[in-house]
Amino acid sequence: MRYWDELLREQRGDLEIVVDKSWEDCSIRDLFDDTVFDIKEMEDKVNSGELDWFMLRARVFVEGLEVGSHVVGGFMYEDARETLRDGTAEDLIYCAVEEAKGQFYRLSRVFGGLSEQVDRAEI
Repeated sequence: MRYWDELLREQRGDLEIVVDKSWEDCSIRDLFDDTVFDIKEMEDKVNSGELDWFMLRARVFVEGLEVGSHVVGGFMYEDARETLRDGTAEDLIYCAVEEAKGQFYRLSRVFGGLSEQVDRAEI
């Protein structure tokens, strides 16, 4: 089971936005070029806790129902919360909200139908 560390939870109108992070499974060596970066130094700093190597996830909820999400990996920061200030988290939130928009009409029809069934005591 993967553990996610919550960095942000806030309401934006009717949407609840959650941004969290989890450890990155991918090797640093697989994502960085050792002719440009000192991979060993990066690995040492991650292993010592000086740098954080993680995936970032943004989720969108309406009334507790997840309606959109976006995950990107390969982030390396001294503090993952920096993503909340530098625009990175906002980019993921934007993608998650765009995904959620595609759900709204469909879900409104489904819930409308369910509401009618409840009213007729069919459920």
